[in-house]
Amino acid sequence: MGILIEKLIQIQFNLVKPLIPGLENHPVLNGVIDGNNPGEIYVDNRNQPETAFIWAKNEMFYLCGRVDNQKFNFELEEYIASVIRDEALPEEDTLNLEVYPNHEWNGTIESIFTRVTLFKGERVPFVFHRDWFNPNSSKEIPEGYEIKLIDQVLIESDESNVIKNEIMKFWGESLDSFFQKGFGYAAVQGSSVIGTCLSVFVSKNEYEIGINTYDPSHRGKGLASAMARAFIKECLSRGGNPHWTTESFRKDSIVIARKMGFEQLENYPVYYLPFDEFILK
Repeated sequence: MGILIEKLIQIQFNLVKPLIPGLENHPVLNGVIDGNNPGEIYVDNRNQPETAFIWAKNEMFYLCGRVDNQKFNFELEEYIASVIRDEALPEEDTLNLEVYPNHEWNGTIESIFTRVTLFKGERVPFVFHRDWFNPNSSKEIPEGYEIKLIDQVLIESDESNVIKNEIMKFWGESLDSFFQKGFGYAAVQGSSVIGTCLSVFVSKNEYEIGINTYDPSHRGKGLASAMARAFIKECLSRGGNPHWTTESFRKDSIVIARKMGFEQLENYPVYYLPFDEFILK
């Protein structure tokens, strides 16, 4: 019997929209489906898909659609091990998997992955409340640091290519799409880039925030909060909606999100396994 799972080409991505009801404002899933951000979609039937495995590159894998699709479920573990694992390595080192709808798929995961054992963690979602957001910081940016809008001039002055490399992880080889549909801020100290806060996935006016302070010695100084505040102000000025999702162990990220006007919602499961360990027994 031939392989059931098929890989869609980008112009077919919209075929999976009916499989994600209630997620019309999800910037990561829809950023891939819209073709704004790099990703792949694998389905059971390219003409009329009922189940989809969506890869938002450098972010997450999503399993959605019909839960009791036995043929697709039976083949998925082998397909990840033999096809997706090779495509992902070495750029992406871990399978991070979310399922939609959560309550329907959770009991099915163990029956899909029978030859490897996935670890289980928790993701922390938030919803933004504009009236909770304070655009004015009560804390000054430390002396010697600046928060700058990311533009071509800043990228060209970044000799280490920190900003360019971070953008390209989520926007592909060309920076044009990022400048057309996204934006971001960087914390700099002299000519050194200390951190970035980017729209890592975008769909219409929904913007997923990706924030990173690269050197731990610069953390705890309010730079991440300053970048996030600048980002959200710009997002709102564009008529956009900011989105923030993190892992339960990232306590600093949770604290910053709350400070920025995000309400913490109920945690939901995420399954993960390093690709180096995704070898079928």
